[in-house]
Amino acid sequence: MTVAGVASTLIMLCGLSTALVLHLRSRTRRRQLEQERLAASWEALIRERDSARSEGAHLVQVLSVYQRAQRGSKAVVRWCDTGATQDAWFWGRHVPPGAYLLLRGHTAFGPHNHNPDVLYVHPHEVLRQLPAHAPAAWRSHNQPRT
Repeated sequence: MTVAGVASTLIMLCGLSTALVLHLRSRTRRRQLEQERLAASWEALIRERDSARSEGAHLVQVLSVYQRAQRGSKAVVRWCDTGATQDAWFWGRHVPPGAYLLLRGHTAFGPHNHNPDVLYVHPHEVLRQLPAHAPAAWRSHNQPRT
């Protein structure tokens, strides 16, 4: 290989490595910004929950979704305040497993499973929704730096 060929190969490798480093920095920064946004969203959700609690709003986590239908989702939710679980029907909404929902709703008989204690939630009663990893982002963002 000639000196010119070696030089052009080295220049190309330097350019590729620089592009790779810039790409990785950009991706890392995007992830960091997303984590900061999620942490802030979780904090806002907790504040909103505390102020809306008197109006019947509660925070639940969707533990599992056992049916997706055209008209909504059947799921099992966990009440964040008590840890109790409950079947739920979300009218007109497909909720993702793991999501946290600030919601209002009412409990009634569930004819699909003969359960007298099904939480029914209409679309307008979901006040806010965050992904499952939002609390971890908040904890990570708010832990003391050493």
